[in-house]
Amino acid sequence: LELTLERKETVEHYILDVVRVYDAKGTLARVIGSLRNITEMKKTEEVLRNTEKLVFAGELAMSIAHEIRNPLTTIKGMLQHSNKSSQLLHYNLIMSEVERMNLIVGEFLILGKPQAVQFKMERCSVILQEVLNIFEFQLLRNHLSIEMEIKHDCELECDRNQIKQVFLNILKNSMEALPFGGCITIELNTSDGFQTVTFTDNGEGMSEEVLQNIGTPFRTTRTNGNGLGLMIVKKIVSAHRGHIGITTEGGTGTAVTIYLPV
Repeated sequence: LELTLERKETVEHYILDVVRVYDAKGTLARVIGSLRNITEMKKTEEVLRNTEKLVFAGELAMSIAHEIRNPLTTIKGMLQHSNKSSQLLHYNLIMSEVERMNLIVGEFLILGKPQAVQFKMERCSVILQEVLNIFEFQLLRNHLSIEMEIKHDCELECDRNQIKQVFLNILKNSMEALPFGGCITIELNTSDGFQTVTFTDNGEGMSEEVLQNIGTPFRTTRTNGNGLGLMIVKKIVSAHRGHIGITTEGGTGTAVTIYLPV
């Protein structure tokens, strides 16, 4: 069988249906074949697989989060009580790490159930500065520098904690893309009624295959990753009626832009 495809599709996108036709004597007279394009069916199957993964991830996340949050609350309370009675060494650093653990638990809870959002008028620059303060020690330790340029900083209606989670996740990804040091630039601007926040690193960038799988649960290139970080980012940004743009090129780094309606 010789098959010629006019469009840029592989043979795997087609199924060959064969029907045998017999004459009155029961002898095979002819074979009729037809091709069916199953591209859309394959796309639908992929969406269903990702949905199943997301449901599983949500159920798993909820059980893990509840198991962690209870002892975490106890630890935080005991630390705060201890600091009142005596000067605990490295108290601020310990509390900062506890808060970061609490944020990670919050990530799991976002996956597991809809969050009660509190929309208020906020400025991205203020939220972003709080995030940079959290990562200040890690940036110094990993020989990373941050260059921030504020071209336009508008007020927008958002949930402060969720937008902070978005910035945390993206900045963490940018840092992991620069294991041997480097520079991360952050630019605040506006575009077509959106506040844009762009994170750009000068790392190795991503391949086309990796870019296509971004946000897919449990698909990650990191040895200790789970593929949930950017999926959570997309979910939060979508709930804020925004969207995400990602550009990357091998050897020159990656730029992630968050678009939030002003």
